[in-house]
Amino acid sequence: MPESSSATSPEERPPTDAQAPSRWRSIEAAAFAGIVFSVCSVWALYILAAGPRVGASDAEILDYYTGQSGGFRVILGLNLAVYAATGFIYFIGVIRQRLGPNEPRFFSTVFTSGGLLYVALNLTGLVALVAPAVLVEIGERDLDPGAAALTRSFGSTMLFFVVPRLQATFIGATASLALRTGALPKWLIYLSLLLAVYLFVDFTFFNPSSLVFPIWVGVVSLWLLVRRPAAEADEAGRP
Repeated sequence: MPESSSATSPEERPPTDAQAPSRWRSIEAAAFAGIVFSVCSVWALYILAAGPRVGASDAEILDYYTGQSGGFRVILGLNLAVYAATGFIYFIGVIRQRLGPNEPRFFSTVFTSGGLLYVALNLTGLVALVAPAVLVEIGERDLDPGAAALTRSFGSTMLFFVVPRLQATFIGATASLALRTGALPKWLIYLSLLLAVYLFVDFTFFNPSSLVFPIWVGVVSLWLLVRRPAAEADEAGRP
């Protein structure tokens, strides 16, 4: 006899007692990855934002990239940014895990594609800032301050004009998904929407604005870690 069409599919079945601990362990691990992203991003931005501003003189550019340990610090900042990008990809996984199988397809697509595009363009901008240091430290060649200024202008434009729009898209999609699924508390959803609007309309070269996104990821990850024990206890207490 064929099975009834009303039978619950495997995706719709609630997690069993054996599956629940594994589910929360994966959420906990990915939330830690979000914290790694937040810390590494803030550290990398602190190092790389200390460089010469757009329009700096040739002397300032040469002093920054050829000064004592200057190039090493810049390359260290890029490595931290790569670690942060890896953590962010796992952070995307924790949100998808938290939303479950009934996530809205449209916002889920915007969420995932926006997050991955942010990683790609953010690293592109940071690589442009670091390229002159690689030429000096590893290539052992003299630096052309005009070429270094051009790459820094490209990287700064990417980081302060393009990347924040993608950050706003990701935060907005996350808040929309959470509003429909209850994955995050209401106060965090509304705060996320406000931050998304701010990042979308901010057209200034204001370095502290670049810290908004990694701090937001850190807050969401901390909430997931704090919420996990209570939710796990609730599931364990169900008959």
